[in-house]
Amino acid sequence: MNNAFYIKSLDKIKEGKLAEAILFLDKAIEEEPNNPIYYSERGVCYLNLNQNERALEDMNQSVKLDPNYAYRYASRAFVKDKMGDIEGGIADYEIAVRLDPEDAIAYNNLGLMQEKLGYKKASERNFKVADKLAEENPNSLPNVSQPNNHSAQQELSSLPKVQSQKRQTIWSIVVKILSDSATRKEFITFIKNGGKVRNKD
Repeated sequence: MNNAFYIKSLDKIKEGKLAEAILFLDKAIEEEPNNPIYYSERGVCYLNLNQNERALEDMNQSVKLDPNYAYRYASRAFVKDKMGDIEGGIADYEIAVRLDPEDAIAYNNLGLMQEKLGYKKASERNFKVADKLAEENPNSLPNVSQPNNHSAQQELSSLPKVQSQKRQTIWSIVVKILSDSATRKEFITFIKNGGKVRNKD
């Protein structure tokens, strides 16, 4: 992706300067208003800054521009979850797994949201699918040493799900990693541990 403003925004994201990243993404969008990645990236920045309504607006636009890409729905589902719209998040994750039936993360996170509403059987079914997919594809970790061709979100979006006990969304790691240097260090440990998140009791 050759948009200079977008490239600068990624540098600011890596530095944890999200407000500055948003300014560059604004300019990138002015130049390429139909690029869904810019809206998605800006949405994550807004989410980190607790501007959830703006985050949702950007995720909505990203979905509108790229309606056949499962990741757009999974991203929006995460925002809806944070805003308390569990049913809306479930609906988006259901679309995500239909579009990409090999996405272990989406199945895992769908199960988590169903669990919140007490849909135990449905959540367990999706956890089992997530576990099976992760076991079948244990080498799906992103190459964090070469992020030049992908955004921070995209680099992390292919992570396998966390282990079934005390599940949490991988997207929670994605969101934190954009602004928290300590979390970035934890992510490196995550990679070295073979993609397993060790929860603290």
